[in-house]
Amino acid sequence: MNRPRDIFTGALCIALLGAAFCIWSAFGNDVNFCVTAGCSLYQDFTLGGISLWWAGCVTFALLALTALLGAATLGRAVAGLALLGDTCLLLLMALTAPCVSCLVAAVLFALSYLSFRQAEARSGRGREPRTRRSLLLWVWAALFIVNVGAVARSQAALWPITENGDEASVRMFFSPSCPSCREGVALLSGHVDVAFYPLAENDNDIYKVANMRRLLDTGMNLAEALAQSQEVARPSGLAAWSPDLLWLRFRMLRNKAHVFSSDAQTVPFFEYHGLPAMLVKQSKHSSPRSQATPPQAPASPFSAEPPMPDRPSAVPPQPGADATLPLEPQVAGQCGGPTPCP
Repeated sequence: MNRPRDIFTGALCIALLGAAFCIWSAFGNDVNFCVTAGCSLYQDFTLGGISLWWAGCVTFALLALTALLGAATLGRAVAGLALLGDTCLLLLMALTAPCVSCLVAAVLFALSYLSFRQAEARSGRGREPRTRRSLLLWVWAALFIVNVGAVARSQAALWPITENGDEASVRMFFSPSCPSCREGVALLSGHVDVAFYPLAENDNDIYKVANMRRLLDTGMNLAEALAQSQEVARPSGLAAWSPDLLWLRFRMLRNKAHVFSSDAQTVPFFEYHGLPAMLVKQSKHSSPRSQATPPQAPASPFSAEPPMPDRPSAVPPQPGADATLPLEPQVAGQCGGPTPCP
């Protein structure tokens, strides 16, 4: 007489929770806890025209059915295939952008896989299930940790020394030791749509920015605070490692990491959210590529000299050259990378 199969309560609860979460995410959850760029990237991601959330819902429903039937081996196989697919998705997110909602579903897939492994061990149908380790689970865990780290990194906000970081459409990353940066700050200081993000090219920049903050609190503008902080004295002893300076070091390091992650190692570094106004002004004041030749006055029959032919005002461009290219460099100065700030 066949023994009735047990219902795997733990695996069933996890599968039902996973199916409900996938349905909730497929219809667009009301609680906006997914704030990373990958959330928007993968919300409407489809595979073969089928949303990944609906595919996850079907997978969790199948896992719930195997848990109800007490099919430990079948459930472990299905959960393993689901975990393998989720591992591929984790790899894709690690190379693009992490998705918090996808990481929640990934945890539920891993828990389902572990539950069916334990159920199979209790049934005694696996080969040394208590001592054998899952290579798939270790690979999944490594990729999961990478994605969690990427989420934490994306949520570490940049720090502007001015208070208009959220409203500004232009970001300027600068070092107090960079002459070109000081010139840029002097030109742009006072613009409400420009936010300034300091970073450190050397330790002295930390103390200069700390002094700039104190001067800004007194009502001084940014350009003046930067100019008066060039000869700041370096703190001695433990004062150089005070909690305020350590927190300032982290903030400026975060700003520098943002510049480096943008494949740039020099400052000043600008980010524009929209069309730069200087390009519009340049296009309005630039001359057209070709202008009509003004009509020449007819030669007088009483003129003593024959009419002179038109002479070019400049040397004609060489074959293959573009006459519209600018003659002056578009970058006036920078420091950092192979050219350290003085």
